[in-house]
Amino acid sequence: MTSGQRQSINVISAVNACGAFWAATYTGKLNAESFVAFLKNFMKERPTKVFLVVDGHPAHKANSVKHYVQSLNGRLELHFLPPYAPDLNPDEFVWSHMKTNGVSKKPLRKNESLRERVEQDLADLHNNRELVRSFFCAESVAYAKD
Repeated sequence: MTSGQRQSINVISAVNACGAFWAATYTGKLNAESFVAFLKNFMKERPTKVFLVVDGHPAHKANSVKHYVQSLNGRLELHFLPPYAPDLNPDEFVWSHMKTNGVSKKPLRKNESLRERVEQDLADLHNNRELVRSFFCAESVAYAKD
């Protein structure tokens, strides 16, 4: 990799009001296959039912996602936010934090990997349960505190 070379990485994540944070990086666009892969990893160690709030992205509504959710026999329920309502999504507070404190505020050094830097920022967030809990303090996401 040379200095100035364009790098890109995408991230999918989930948060809960107890301060837990899950994230995975991937390349390309979010599609049903990458969302199902995230859900499978996310659900591996979930012994109890999970209510997951998602936005209306087409990948979240794909038939393969519906089939995967059905295969879990009620262990996972997807709840869809209304269109154009990012203020209702606690995970949007993660991305607001990342944009103001992450890679975009600390440029990459020569030959530094964007993926590694983003994954370090995500690990730091994962280890800061108090910060993640703070994302649920906004009145617009109070519904998700319980």
